[in-house]
Amino acid sequence: MYCVIQEIKKQKENTNGYYKKLEACKMLSGYYYYEYTGGRFERPVKKAYKISLHQSYRENGKIKKKQYAICTVDYYDFATNFFSLYDWGDSKIQKVSEEQKIDIEELYQLILEKIEPLREQIINEFRQTEEYKTHEEHEKITTLYAVNKMEFAEKYKVNKMEYDRCYNVFGEVVNAEYLKKIKSDYIKKEEYEQKSRSYQEQYYSNYNQSSSSYHSSFSSTYDDEDKKNLKKFYRELSKRFHPDSNQGADTSKEMQLLNKLKQEWGI
Repeated sequence: MYCVIQEIKKQKENTNGYYKKLEACKMLSGYYYYEYTGGRFERPVKKAYKISLHQSYRENGKIKKKQYAICTVDYYDFATNFFSLYDWGDSKIQKVSEEQKIDIEELYQLILEKIEPLREQIINEFRQTEEYKTHEEHEKITTLYAVNKMEFAEKYKVNKMEYDRCYNVFGEVVNAEYLKKIKSDYIKKEEYEQKSRSYQEQYYSNYNQSSSSYHSSFSSTYDDEDKKNLKKFYRELSKRFHPDSNQGADTSKEMQLLNKLKQEWGI
């Protein structure tokens, strides 16, 4: 069993060339996106490769040959690494394996050893073309764009689509005012969260230090009716002085006093 690759000439050109240009576009909503424009590159090479397996055998003293067609691959399917032997020829290779009682992995290796030098040669040829160089540049731009979107969302804690209101696919600022607002909102949020964490740490530290003395120094003398009213007082005051209700203001002292009273009231 051996593999044969036959070069054949195609009548028509491959019309699936990569696009020539990458363009930033704006939606009515203010978001930016990108499109491939400028038409497609022409692909002048009209070649394809017919891949087949051949088996020689004797019958009645005569040498005979049997041929198994596996697949036919366009030049540019090799050039762009689109071709996959498994996807294109697995069913045919399995059929040969069953009929000839040959291990399927052995057949794959037989074909790949024949294909690889040809594929490498075609890929190297294609990499010298303007089409390949342009496509690679577009790939770098769009890959960096995707990375920048993700990092922007993580840094400023926003939806990654917000990046598209500030920058285009080339990383150029397209809405400086909106970008400034995102950065300002982020700073305010960080300051608030820091203040909130500081309050929590201070409150629990003070509480842990004094809770035992509160319990030992105070014993509630309020009856059930008094405690019911005191609970109402506590709920109303805690809503009023809680940090979430007082952004921009430090209410830690008021909350400390209120929690001290809660202990003294025994509620």
